[in-house]
Amino acid sequence: MHGLIHDIGVAVTVATIIGILTHALRQPIIVGYLIAGIIIGPELGYQLITSADNVAVISEIGLILLLFVIGMELDLKVILQSGRQILASGIGQFPVCVALGLLVFSAFGAAFPGGGMAKVYLAMLCALSSTAIAVKSLNDKFEIETLTGRTSVGILVIQDLWVILILAFQPNLDNLKMALIGLAVVKSALLLLVGFFISKYVLKYVFKSVSKSPELVISISLGWCAFMAGLAGFLDLSMEMGALIAGVSISLFPYRMHVAAKTLSLRDSFLILFFVSLGMKIIAPNAALIWQTLGLSCFLILSRFLSVIPILLFTGGSLRTGFITSLNISQLSEFSLVVASIGVGLGHISSDLLAVLIYTMALTSITSSYFIKYNHQIYKVFQGLLNKAGPKTGQADKDAAEPDYSIFILGCHRGAMSFLQTVTEKCPHFLPRIIVIDFNLEVLKELKSMQVKGVFGDISQLDTLAHLHMDKAQVIISTIPDVLLKGTSNLDLVKKCRSIAPEAVIIATADQSSQIEELKRHGANEVLLPYSMAGDYLADYLESSLQIISDLDS
Repeated sequence: MHGLIHDIGVAVTVATIIGILTHALRQPIIVGYLIAGIIIGPELGYQLITSADNVAVISEIGLILLLFVIGMELDLKVILQSGRQILASGIGQFPVCVALGLLVFSAFGAAFPGGGMAKVYLAMLCALSSTAIAVKSLNDKFEIETLTGRTSVGILVIQDLWVILILAFQPNLDNLKMALIGLAVVKSALLLLVGFFISKYVLKYVFKSVSKSPELVISISLGWCAFMAGLAGFLDLSMEMGALIAGVSISLFPYRMHVAAKTLSLRDSFLILFFVSLGMKIIAPNAALIWQTLGLSCFLILSRFLSVIPILLFTGGSLRTGFITSLNISQLSEFSLVVASIGVGLGHISSDLLAVLIYTMALTSITSSYFIKYNHQIYKVFQGLLNKAGPKTGQADKDAAEPDYSIFILGCHRGAMSFLQTVTEKCPHFLPRIIVIDFNLEVLKELKSMQVKGVFGDISQLDTLAHLHMDKAQVIISTIPDVLLKGTSNLDLVKKCRSIAPEAVIIATADQSSQIEELKRHGANEVLLPYSMAGDYLADYLESSLQIISDLDS
């Protein structure tokens, strides 16, 4: 145990230091973690780790949690309702890229290390893009809600669904007999049926019974993840696939945002070790490795343009949307390294090929960050050539209006409900901008009937508020008095909200007038005094009533 703690401590410490430097240089943080692995690893570094197996075990837990969280963030309803262009490009991009890869790597397969399976793995893995890098870069540019942003994210989300198929068939990729394929399909179908049957008829009621205890919701969710991962392992399927299915099944419940927010920090902690462990496997670059990395990177980028643009044009999209979307997803996915790492363990590919993929991900992660940052400028450079070479069909690239939740209500007690009813009657145009965070299922049902966005979550947790993008809030309202709050206070909420949204207007609630000054000192713009307001109203009413009675008596 002492060796395990030592190795984790060294890995996290070095990863943190290099991560800070990488962040300061505005490079992808994953590249920093890979460099940290190189520094402490046995191949090129200082051999600071006593046992690489210790880090590998922890990193596997990180992979399972990664796929669990990504599964929770997949909204199947949104995917189905996302429109013809996004569905077509998301579903079609992967097989087109795989087909291109098989053609190219069959012709040039000798240039890459590994056996006969190398071309199959390269074709599949080069078809996947990094959700983490693309979404973060697009979010930093405020382009998530644009047409190109939504198209990019739609393709990335559907790629994650393709990963389920890859993980299902991966153990038998080196022996694709009909009997084994049929057995894999049956096992995968059984895993899906068990997962969704239990989630619908068992978990639904279990979650409902403990919904007022957010800690139990998290505990049950993690237990569900472990159960599905273990069941997948028992069926000789990938445990990562089981975790992904567990996450997708939870995505159907209103608790998904809360669980995802609570497990993100835990997942990220383990993922640091996963990428560090990959960095530890990186070998010294030589001429062959450099050329292989450059060739793979060039193919990956070109394959995005050759797959995305034709599909979008065929479905009525614009050349501009196709070009910018292709730029946005022109990087190798972290999932590619996950699948490749599993492939090395299964004996399908060599560790040398994994090294090529790691170098390719590092290179494309860096280039992609600049592609996304300057995507519109790059398009303008090629616009004239593209307009001459490409068809003139396609719609204009207009940004459709998306829900803009700029008014956040923390907890929905009687005061907040009264406020919402007044808004509904007097200014209903504000309703689409309001989002309410609460963990009472009955309240969430009532909000849904009022056509108000309600999210299950614990308002006392900073990660929950951050995960809901409160940094974009214009107004934040807390109407619940301290006496009714559990595990937090209005002062604590004001501090957290101000740290997330420094420019927002924050309206808090106080029990006593003596609390007003402190709340304002820590960031509240306005403070409500419900009991004093009720007292003032009653006093005014009584005074007017007595005056009326006095007038009548006289």
